[in-house]
Amino acid sequence: MTNLINEVSRHLNDDVIIQLSKQIGAQNPNQVKKAAQGITELLLNAISKNAAHQERGGGLFGAIQKDHDGGILGDLMGVFRGQKQVNNPSTMNGAGIVSHLLGKQQLEAAQIIGQISGLDIFKSGVLMQLIAPVIMGVVGQKQRSNGLDLGGLAQILLGGGQQQQRSQGNSGVFGKLLDMDGDGSMMDDLLNIGMKILKN
Repeated sequence: MTNLINEVSRHLNDDVIIQLSKQIGAQNPNQVKKAAQGITELLLNAISKNAAHQERGGGLFGAIQKDHDGGILGDLMGVFRGQKQVNNPSTMNGAGIVSHLLGKQQLEAAQIIGQISGLDIFKSGVLMQLIAPVIMGVVGQKQRSNGLDLGGLAQILLGGGQQQQRSQGNSGVFGKLLDMDGDGSMMDDLLNIGMKILKN
């Protein structure tokens, strides 16, 4: 998963972060960058949990194949500036993506992202919806370029996470999978991610 996180970060470069800052009305791009880091790991972890679940994973895989081929990644600035039109509206349906991945915990997630970045909860929530299609595009591009089935995609999403965590110990900014204690709640894991970001 570390490679996917790095890939998303590569697309969310400084120019894109500045553009996103303008769109959500944020004065400090550094806050947006920090929030984007948290959102990226949060949503990738949620995608990995979906992919590892047979029933939910099938729906996720179908959406990736149908709506997220990575095409938007070729000109993100054009997409976010409204200069490049996306043929498939579902590709940019960030609200739908976030709703599917986080469900009723969207508000909690936005609160934690806001706390770790300094953005208010509204800006954090909107940013999450703007970034979600980029994250899905990276995952879809990886699936397509490697010809992965659902099992292969789940392996890539989950495979490197624990190994990376072991090699870095507690030094990484992120590294906690959502709901690691298995209690069905995301809050403990969001707080763990948040505490790590605050220390950096």
